[in-house]
Amino acid sequence: MSSTSSPHSQSQCARAPTRFSDSLTSDQRKQIVDFADVILRGPGQFAKPTGSRLELTDVLVYERPEDGKMHAEVVFEIDMAEDMLNSAKHMHGGCAMFMIDVCSSIALVSLSIAMNKRVYLVSQSLTTVWHSPALLGARLRITNKTTAFGARTVSARTEIWDLTNRRLVATGIHTQMPPSQPKL
Repeated sequence: MSSTSSPHSQSQCARAPTRFSDSLTSDQRKQIVDFADVILRGPGQFAKPTGSRLELTDVLVYERPEDGKMHAEVVFEIDMAEDMLNSAKHMHGGCAMFMIDVCSSIALVSLSIAMNKRVYLVSQSLTTVWHSPALLGARLRITNKTTAFGARTVSARTEIWDLTNRRLVATGIHTQMPPSQPKL
């Protein structure tokens, strides 16, 4: 998996460029960055301060050796801030689930863009397991790997790592599907 860096959107200019797989075209890279910007910084106010601070660091697309299918790994980083804490001064469970939801969604759409199969998806299930607390000031890495990409459902696995204290904070499995047509 070789990768190259690419310039990013204006909202992300204060940090290093995102690293992309060499196999992604410049148009695909732009589509991925644009989609991430809409999901994290676009319309709607829910968790906007957290979403707007998530930094897209890596987008890797590769053939999984076990089955020869295309998969994606998408990585984000963020520093723990006050707005992410619960009353015990640990990362709020809802904050962890929000990051698992949006980051894994971006990984799944990144794979669809890489395969030229752009799809519209909605969540079907999100399972989260907490392993240890994340504290104010900790640097987090959110790693998202697609696990399946079928015609009816797609899924990704997320790990949230506390880089500062070298421990796994939470894991999640996110399953999505195309929405059904409304019946009138």
